[in-house]
Amino acid sequence: MDSSDGAVFPPLRFSGDRASPSVPARTLQYRATTGRLSRLRAGVFVEPAEFAAAGRRRRELARIAAVVATRRGRVVLSHESAAAVWGIPRIGPAPESVELLDARGTRPRSMNGVVWRRTPFDPTEIVEVNGFLVTGLLQTLVDIACDRRFVNAVVALDAATGTFLRADGFVVARGVPPSEVERRLGRLGRRGGIRGARTALEFADARAESVGESLSRAQIHLLGFPAPVLQHEFDRSDGGVDRVDFDWPDHGLFGEFDGDLKYLDPRYRGGRTAEQVVLDEKKRDQRIARRHRRHGVHWDWRTATRPRELAAALEDAGLPRRAQRRGT
Repeated sequence: MDSSDGAVFPPLRFSGDRASPSVPARTLQYRATTGRLSRLRAGVFVEPAEFAAAGRRRRELARIAAVVATRRGRVVLSHESAAAVWGIPRIGPAPESVELLDARGTRPRSMNGVVWRRTPFDPTEIVEVNGFLVTGLLQTLVDIACDRRFVNAVVALDAATGTFLRADGFVVARGVPPSEVERRLGRLGRRGGIRGARTALEFADARAESVGESLSRAQIHLLGFPAPVLQHEFDRSDGGVDRVDFDWPDHGLFGEFDGDLKYLDPRYRGGRTAEQVVLDEKKRDQRIARRHRRHGVHWDWRTATRPRELAAALEDAGLPRRAQRRGT
């Protein structure tokens, strides 16, 4: 596990025999009680400022690393813990426990923030990612697709069945073709969650370009609205194209998920200021309205995570709604 430069997760401090001779274990404990260090696990600490400044995924990896580093031998992460290492996205808070693979079938006791999981696996598929041993990307994806509810399964499958799986803006691994996911599911027999995983896999679409788009599309489906055309391009009078996240041509409507990164992260602004991004979007909407007789509806992360607010925004924009579907 590499935290030396902070690129993977904030550096950890250990008490006991891992402590530096210049920083005794009791000193680390005292610093934790006075707020100068934060305790992640018994005997494992982190600098509060570094932990607070880390992104959500890096904080989760730090908690996982604290568990892995305090085991007697090397362990293999599985399910949601492996998904965190791979960078497979998830909506909602991180799991409270770290999931480890019960490779020997000895059924060790789950306790103290550790849950032992059993899953069919090929030992040759266990790989090392950033110093963590994890189940392979395909097996990890199948495991969480079986465990997650529809929306979160779609978010994972959209991200991991594309050409590449990306996390934090960087390529982590080559994606898994949906046909491979289906074949692996077919080998699981009567395992629980297979039906839901297949439903999510059939709905998944690698054209989704962000977690927010995947979340929005899954919510739109469950709310009973018609399926949109994804990443639709409108021709412009100057020969260029204007692309939108969602389009409903039969209803004269297009939709856009506006995540914060579009305005705040330089990687997504293309050298423009946040104000210029907003102005360019306004001009694009006007072009589409004039040339293609479409009007647009925009929503943000808050609305995407609140089905009633998303439904209200789409209905106000004139999109008809059928019977609401039950989440799975």
